[in-house]
Amino acid sequence: MPEAAVYAVAGNPVLHSRSPELFVAGFRAVGIDAVYTRMAARTAKEIRLLADALGLMGLNITSPFKEKILPCLDELEPEARVIGAVNTIVRKNGRLVGHNTDPAGVVNALIARGVGLSGRKALVLGAGGAARAAVFGLVRAGCRVTIVNRTAAKAEAVAKQMECAWIGQMKLEKVVRDAEIIVSCRSTAERPFDPALLRSDHVVMDARYQGSQLVEDAGPRAVMVIPGRDWLLYQAAAAFELLTGVPGPIREMGRALEKGRPDQRRKAITLVGFMGSGKSTLGKLLAHKLNRRYEDTDALVESAAGADVPEIFARAGEAKFRAMEKEVVRSLDFAPNTVVSLGGGAVLDPEVRAMIKARAISFWICADPGKTSLLPPGSRPLLKGMSAPAEISALFRARIPTYAAAADAVIFNGGRPKDLETAAERIKDEIHQILAS
Repeated sequence: MPEAAVYAVAGNPVLHSRSPELFVAGFRAVGIDAVYTRMAARTAKEIRLLADALGLMGLNITSPFKEKILPCLDELEPEARVIGAVNTIVRKNGRLVGHNTDPAGVVNALIARGVGLSGRKALVLGAGGAARAAVFGLVRAGCRVTIVNRTAAKAEAVAKQMECAWIGQMKLEKVVRDAEIIVSCRSTAERPFDPALLRSDHVVMDARYQGSQLVEDAGPRAVMVIPGRDWLLYQAAAAFELLTGVPGPIREMGRALEKGRPDQRRKAITLVGFMGSGKSTLGKLLAHKLNRRYEDTDALVESAAGADVPEIFARAGEAKFRAMEKEVVRSLDFAPNTVVSLGGGAVLDPEVRAMIKARAISFWICADPGKTSLLPPGSRPLLKGMSAPAEISALFRARIPTYAAAADAVIFNGGRPKDLETAAERIKDEIHQILAS
């Protein structure tokens, strides 16, 4: 696979994120050679560690890291500094620069539906990161904004910073009646106010692209509803341009979003990654935690050949081993109750990548870069003749785009027993989130 720029979205949980589908569709539409995956991170520091270790050209950031990531960045653009949250990170001259494209997402989604903004009265519900971004964008677009939040002090603080009005929850009814545009940035899907207050000339937008009671209330009253997925789409298009320098292709990215999320609930789990990253040990631990059957492609190749992997390499060469490895992957049933660890080079084959992407949820296990580069020279068949850790690191770096293309998410493994336990728990949590969806 040729060298390609690598991007990711980082969050916890993150398997539900639609960003890979949107960005891959965008890359294809404009002919950019790039890959995009997810990062199932535990901490903001871990995001920074992996971003640098993998040479990521940029990231999107989702919950709960939009605010936590700020101290880990080298620079903040003005909108991100004012909002106090980052959803896009661009690598510029080796430095990680934080941006926030949510204001563009709100404003451009409204404009695309023909909603005029200058001088209009807008009500923003909530005072978190999404609400601050919405207020920032609407104020800049010339709206007369009022913010309301259950905790009045938070609403007052945001209003003071963004130079807009605020009210307490008790006065919400009056402001709803007076508003022309209502933007809900609440974390809950519950009804925010009496639906009888809605008018047919209201415009309603909800940040929750999964749906909400407010959106349901608006429908029967002929209220114009701007779905949350429009916000998602337009902020992604703005992020696409920041990351690539090319305007985000709205039509193609929108089509990818409309397709809906693929059903991942009845799939096997596969673990991919560089040699020495702990896939086998982690796979056994994960299978035990999830009560699943465990398979290891190296072990299956050895069983079929009656020889261990180093012997196969020595007697028949790498090409023969790869052919046997592919046949083993073809023979797997990828049943939903299985965890499969693949050899470090298995996903170099496009057919193997296609099989696991279609039939499994694939996690890229990435070890501590220092530990990975310090694998003893000659300790694996492919390392024969490699005399320096730098050569091993170069092999790892060359494979990064391939692992990213093969994986649904990357998981960090520091190599210590507690790190293996943590990695297994992260995967378990992600799988449970998918199963519950």
